[in-house]
Amino acid sequence: FFTNISHELRTPLTLIQGPIQELREKEKLSQKGMQYVDLMEKNTKQMLQLVNQILDFRKYENGKLELVLSNIDLRAQLQEWSGAFRALALKKHIHFILDVENGQADYKMALDAEKMERIYFNVLSNAFKFTPENGSIVVTLSAIAQADGKEYARLVVSDSGSGISVQHIRHIFDRFYQIDVNHAGSGIGLALTKAFVELHGGTIA
Repeated sequence: FFTNISHELRTPLTLIQGPIQELREKEKLSQKGMQYVDLMEKNTKQMLQLVNQILDFRKYENGKLELVLSNIDLRAQLQEWSGAFRALALKKHIHFILDVENGQADYKMALDAEKMERIYFNVLSNAFKFTPENGSIVVTLSAIAQADGKEYARLVVSDSGSGISVQHIRHIFDRFYQIDVNHAGSGIGLALTKAFVELHGGTIA
């Protein structure tokens, strides 16, 4: 049912996107008109992302979610993806830092770039959502050697938000779990993030 409805929703949403882009590019809109177009574009994009997350989650549950691997420089990608949050950091007066430990380390690895980007965006979006104005968010990338002799990349996202209570923390990766209605999301963002991380052979906590 979820999958069928999601497919049904994706088609009209995609068809709404085209005219919005046409309006932006070809019509002489007032400043108010441009604000409305921006709002429509932002929310259509958000709805499409949600629909795609539901479809990906169903694929994961059915064991049909696959990785499309390519050699990626994780350090360079994180720098690029972090750029998307700079405007939000300025708007909320948040001190946002990407700190790469051991600058000589090689962070080139086989990753699914699209899924890795979704992992990063999901976790970082949560950090921005729960960090108050004038707070700080620090992302740290480091290379660590495990007991099995393999090298891993470790990504730590820390923020100065209020944190999560012990009773809730154990459930944050459960599907459809929401801590409070004031910050209502879909309840599948972190569940899907965990699935993507584990598909890569990693762990998230």
